[in-house]
Amino acid sequence: MADDTAAVWKALADPTRRAILDLLHDRARTTGELSDAFPSKTRFAVMKHLGVLEQAGLVVVRRRGRERWNHLNGVPLRAAYERWMRTYADRWATSLLRLRDAAEQREGGSMPGTSATATSGGLDVQQEVVVAASREQVFDALCRMGEWWPHTFREGSSVHLEPRVGGRFWEDWGSGDGALYATVTGIRRPERLACSGPMGLSGPVAGVFAMDLEERPDGTLVRLSHQVLGPIDDEARSSYERGWVEVFDALRGHLGLAG
Repeated sequence: MADDTAAVWKALADPTRRAILDLLHDRARTTGELSDAFPSKTRFAVMKHLGVLEQAGLVVVRRRGRERWNHLNGVPLRAAYERWMRTYADRWATSLLRLRDAAEQREGGSMPGTSATATSGGLDVQQEVVVAASREQVFDALCRMGEWWPHTFREGSSVHLEPRVGGRFWEDWGSGDGALYATVTGIRRPERLACSGPMGLSGPVAGVFAMDLEERPDGTLVRLSHQVLGPIDDEARSSYERGWVEVFDALRGHLGLAG
């Protein structure tokens, strides 16, 4: 069987590319910002590294005017981890990482460049995944999101999506209780589903997310965009970035596809 994670391993083999991913883990950055972060390298060299990362699917590029914004895409990393590491090392790796973090925090306080209470102006997640199914099949699965959605606030609750403009995306706790995730603001079958709402975030935030579907020879490319305005701490930001990767895993599992 062909190793479909080979491009990921090749991209991660270079320390400069790993450093670029570290920077993008904090937030999306323009190509100019990334070039400035490596003064010993030419802009052409940095763009070449970005090209390798983009080809491996680890970086998603969005253009805004004349600027080229680069976003970390966690889906290929998750796929590589699931295939090569989780079965063998998940429990021990998690325990050792927690031990390391606890020891480092006791030794020197918070890690450099991090803050448990730090907040910033929002969230901008851009991810892509190719699903080996037709666009109609994928869109139909999105419209029946409640059948496979992996996250709930309460155990035993049910999730529902009403696939129409103004429809609710919500969690039912029973007896009339529940939580509204978002409201459908745009739907174009089988190309686009867009919603607006907090998606579980507390505080004065305003969020929108959209999934755009594009036919590809090997299936359907799903482009996710989730943007939030308002104060979000680093822990919540990382949680939502990981959470969307888990959503893609659940979608593929619902369609009977390997992760």
